[in-house]
Amino acid sequence: MTSIKKIAEIAGVSRGTVDRALNNRGEVNEEVAERIRAIARDLGYKTNRAGLALAARKHPLKIGAVFPSEGNPYFDDVITGLRESEKELSDYAVSVSLKTTRGFSADAQIQRIDELISEGVQALILCPVNEKIMVDKINSLVDAGIPVITSNSDLENSKRLCYVGTDYSKSGRMAAGLLGLVAAGNPMNVVILTGSIHVLGHNQSISGFYSVIKKDYPNITVSDVEETLDNSDVSYRITRNLLESSLKPDAIYMTAGAVGGTCRALAEAGSGQSIRLFTHDITSESRPYLLSGIISATIPQDPYQQGYMPVKLLFDYSLDKNPPQEDKVFTNSYIIVRESL
Repeated sequence: MTSIKKIAEIAGVSRGTVDRALNNRGEVNEEVAERIRAIARDLGYKTNRAGLALAARKHPLKIGAVFPSEGNPYFDDVITGLRESEKELSDYAVSVSLKTTRGFSADAQIQRIDELISEGVQALILCPVNEKIMVDKINSLVDAGIPVITSNSDLENSKRLCYVGTDYSKSGRMAAGLLGLVAAGNPMNVVILTGSIHVLGHNQSISGFYSVIKKDYPNITVSDVEETLDNSDVSYRITRNLLESSLKPDAIYMTAGAVGGTCRALAEAGSGQSIRLFTHDITSESRPYLLSGIISATIPQDPYQQGYMPVKLLFDYSLDKNPPQEDKVFTNSYIIVRESL
């Protein structure tokens, strides 16, 4: 069995230094501490996590979170999961400070992050805009000792600890498969309504969708891609324009939020049965439209877990600095039709 003594010998430090590094007791140079933790991982050394959790009560962990949830009911379930995880860990002095934005602005997200840092948060959960300025921001935070988990949408080439959310490419492929079944070999004209080209997940959904129709469903044509910015007023106007155009689509595929606006436009025009609508997620806003048949099918992305799991993972990481086993922690994707409810 691996012992602290063995780790100390390999690391060239005292047993006391190893004990402090592995159990977060006292000051240890971070470079030395990380070397010690790496050796411990390689040797399969297991810390006493129950003891670490009890010790954590004396050292409050304040987590910050930034979500683009204003005007977007999808994030209601994300925030519910966030608060439930916080509640379960409250005995271990874990708290979560939430900041919100409307839409997808890197400047707004950075402003909220800076507010949280000024409040003294020690870790962050972010649904980041897919821009280099956000990569640089996350990397600077991690370099300063503040771990970051991306939730709902990932950010490539950043030093984030891990990503928790849906496999967007898979969700897009599932949506394409659904449309392929509905089309049954007949020509189908589809318009894609996405949230923002500045959100990696939305782009991945489109890419996954295209990969399937190109390979398996040449009868399906995508005539346009429009951004709704997850704003129902915007999606309403876009949908109204589509209905009034000479190239009215056979189906609409929505990769993100603002579902309510499109549903409202279809309901007002009495076109719910003639235009197939495929969406992601089910919210208090979209549920009635699924029941009424305006939405043909939806592919949820388990938003509750996208709030719940990051808090748990950051708490675990605070105990022994061991990163999550998976770099991408995918939540469930599945299909719901009216008869599922």
